[in-house]
Amino acid sequence: MDWRLYSTNAKEIGTLYLFFAIFAGLIATGFSVLIRLELSSPGVQFLQGDHQLFNVIITAHGLLMLFFMVMPALIGGFGNYFLPIHIGAPDMAFPRLNNISFWLLPPSLILLLLSALVENGAGTGWTIYPPLSGIQSHSGGSVDLAIFSLHLTGISSLLGAINFITTVLNMRTNGMSLHKLPLFVWSIFVTAILLLLALPVLAGGILPALNPAICWKMFYFNETQSAGNLLDLNLLRILRDYTPELICCNVLPFSQVNNLNYKDFSNLKFSSYLTGLIEGDGSIITPKTERSVKGRINYPSIQIVFHLKNLPLALMIQKEIKNGSLSRKKGVNAYVLTINNYNGLILLISLINGNMRTPKIYSLHNLIDWLNLKKENYIPKKPLNISSLDSNAWLSGFIEAEGHFSVRSTITSKYPRVKCKFELSQRQIDHKGNNNLDFLEIIAKFLLSSVKTIRVDKPNPEYRVRTISLNGNLILENYLNTFPLFGSKYLDYIDWTKVLDKFKSSQFKHKSNIEEIILIKSCMNDARTVFTWDHLSKFYNLD
Repeated sequence: MDWRLYSTNAKEIGTLYLFFAIFAGLIATGFSVLIRLELSSPGVQFLQGDHQLFNVIITAHGLLMLFFMVMPALIGGFGNYFLPIHIGAPDMAFPRLNNISFWLLPPSLILLLLSALVENGAGTGWTIYPPLSGIQSHSGGSVDLAIFSLHLTGISSLLGAINFITTVLNMRTNGMSLHKLPLFVWSIFVTAILLLLALPVLAGGILPALNPAICWKMFYFNETQSAGNLLDLNLLRILRDYTPELICCNVLPFSQVNNLNYKDFSNLKFSSYLTGLIEGDGSIITPKTERSVKGRINYPSIQIVFHLKNLPLALMIQKEIKNGSLSRKKGVNAYVLTINNYNGLILLISLINGNMRTPKIYSLHNLIDWLNLKKENYIPKKPLNISSLDSNAWLSGFIEAEGHFSVRSTITSKYPRVKCKFELSQRQIDHKGNNNLDFLEIIAKFLLSSVKTIRVDKPNPEYRVRTISLNGNLILENYLNTFPLFGSKYLDYIDWTKVLDKFKSSQFKHKSNIEEIILIKSCMNDARTVFTWDHLSKFYNLD
């Protein structure tokens, strides 16, 4: 036990470094095997298409190989073992400092492995560059743990570098001048100097990660910043926020964070668009109990679901609201953007309160009641928005979630036929027992159509709104030209309008145009394989 824990002998510490490097190398090799197996053949192999998991494995493998195998083995292991021998020194200059520099590594390794297991893991790449290391991409504790791990390895390397430099300069045997030093000693000496210069810069670059650990968020600086931005000449902003609300919002009591007050942002185009998106394919969750059966604290949340192909749109919205974590939903081809920190919830309520048109407003009111009770503040509960649909972008967001542009062609009959339609479908009764008929009738009236009942023989019958006339399609086209779509449905809409233009000109000829229409149809909706996202450059900005 004395040899393992308290030894200050350079050879024994060097041996510990080598054993540690071998152990870390085996773990890193395990991650490398997973990478090789996944890339062994084209397509999905073992990770079931989970791109985040693949990024986590890449990150863990890179950090383990560099900081826990190569550096401990070559610098800590061989350096401690051979450098004193080469210069004729009995030991290192600071033996106890040498001991602590090694024992900082095991807890650092544990933190790094935990970073791959917490939340969805740290999938930033081993360089930990923003924006992947920022709150927009990782709002859990995984990146925090990875950066704390790098802090510990940095301190370990810094102490070792000081020890090596001091040993070489002060403990050479009699008659050994610097120009007589073996090349191995020179390599360790120069490497130690480089480490001494580089590690404080690295530590400074990731210093903002310490913010949540000491709750700098409670002092609230207005701006946020990621790990890549190191310094600001304004000293009051050196300790800017980098990480998510993990510690101040998810570990400490909920009531300790109160950085953002409710403001009315409902008049923005982004607000109505986001409201329609949430009401179309989102959920507002309010906890019924303080803790779960397992004793974990229940937090409220607002979730928005995106199809896999709409990942750029999800990232854009996450970037605009600067809150939330984006994760792959198991079992379905979807990503879920979850906002469950206080600032994010207040911001979303400020945006959507007063813009809602569906029964999900009751879920919003429940969440507002919960926040008013817990935070002892006042957030008004606004009623349903009854303004005209063409007055804001709500319908655009709702179409983004639930709309479907279709072109139907019939070529088997004697007279080929083409239909250009748009439709919306919703459950008749939502999961909370509310009827969706009222707001669908408003949409149907706007599109000069009516609400039909479908799937009546299924457990969850639905309502459907479908355009039935050219005029209804033209109204929708004019609306979407004013309040555009931004997901992959925008590409379907563009193809849909190409077919619609042929009807508008009153020169549509089924026989001559049918091949062109079939070609357009073959690239729409689920058949689409090519995606362009230039239209996101015009996305609504949240100022």
